[in-house]
Amino acid sequence: MIPSVQRRSHRERAQPLERAKLGLLEKHKDYSKRAKDYKKKQTILKSLRQKAADRNEDEFYFGMMSRKGPGASITRGKEFDGKVHGERGNKAMDVDLVRLLKTQDLGYVRTLRSVVLKEVKGLEERWILAGGLDEEDEGWDSGDEEDGGGSGKKVKKIVFADGVEEWEAKLKREMRGDEYEDEYYEGMEGDDNDEKRQLEAERKAKNLEKLKGKLTAAKKKLKVLTEAERELGITQAKMAKTATSGGITKSKRRIKIRERKR
Repeated sequence: MIPSVQRRSHRERAQPLERAKLGLLEKHKDYSKRAKDYKKKQTILKSLRQKAADRNEDEFYFGMMSRKGPGASITRGKEFDGKVHGERGNKAMDVDLVRLLKTQDLGYVRTLRSVVLKEVKGLEERWILAGGLDEEDEGWDSGDEEDGGGSGKKVKKIVFADGVEEWEAKLKREMRGDEYEDEYYEGMEGDDNDEKRQLEAERKAKNLEKLKGKLTAAKKKLKVLTEAERELGITQAKMAKTATSGGITKSKRRIKIRERKR
């Protein structure tokens, strides 16, 4: 309960006249508070110095964005063009070293392209052996989907034989194969045979569709790797010590080295 007796108002002890400009007289509790705050700040600064000493040079820091402080973009106003003024701290690699790295990248892309090329050839052979030369699929080419449609080249089937007579015999057997197959199915009677025939046709169509999807994806991958190999080759040629020609810029202009006429 607050007593009703009027208390004397609290006043801080004034400083001497020669120290009046420093404010009120500091007591021990004020000194303790200020000392604790000072020690806390020193501890934080010590930990920050340790982090700065152990930092990774390749890691991104926001200090890279501007060397004039966080408010540089605001103070400069519309003149701020986003460029960093001052040294970023990055170590620039030598041109020979960069060209060597480009050579390694080019070798990796070529190796990967050869692997994908073998995969495409294998899928094409499986497509032909699985019966991908039917009338409805004879004119299909996976390159049509890459180019956005159009009439593609017909898939050619290669017949291997030891001689001309064996080759002609194989062609005759293939030409008569459809007739024999029709006669065979016509001779089969009963619902069971019709059901087996339908299941076999569905399985064949499903297998062909699966091979078609794999072949399309592999050809798209091969096209991307071929383009990457070409771009890396042009970049490597531009970085050569001697003047080279034969490349094409982004504006579709061919690079030509003109020598002085003598």
